Amino acid sequence: MGLPKWIGDVVEARRREFVESPDDDGIFGPPVLRAGATEPEIAALQARFSQPLEEGYVEFLRHSDGMENYALGMPVYGTGDWRSGRAEAESGEFLRALADLLHEDAGIPEGTELIPISMSSDWTAGTFMLPPGDHRGRIFWLGHGDLCFYSGMRSLFRWAVSSDPGEIDWIL
Repeated sequence: MGLPKWIGDVVEARRREFVESPDDDGIFGPPVLRAGATEPEIAALQARFSQPLEEGYVEFLRHSDGMENYALGMPVYGTGDWRSGRAEAESGEFLRALADLLHEDAGIPEGTELIPISMSSDWTAGTFMLPPGDHRGRIFWLGHGDLCFYSGMRSLFRWAVSSDPGEIDWIL
């Protein structure tokens, strides 16, 4: 099974950045894909949450059970990151600190289950999954004063390659 283009495009963009400017302060390490998650691993991750995993995220996990440096040096968490506690440890404080902002400014109802997909190493930006039904999208990125919504992982990855505001489905 070949790597879908939307995933391969991100890998190629990060690889190209790394090769062209390996010594620049603003450049992060090369992208690192992992072996794909098994169906039982994906099912176990799904069982942790009360909402279904977004279909693009599931497709991603089947091809790579996580990834280092999809954008701005940030990972995409895989099933192993949940089993090890990494995903919760890296994102928990960020979500607690920004709970009021998410509720009051972004209109995300209190108690909404947010599934961390990614977190920057300095805890200034994160990517999260919303339950189905939010008209703005299933995935949102919050950091550096921006809150951007994406219809799903494919849309997020297209933005990660182009940084084109046209790929963002909703901005607050």
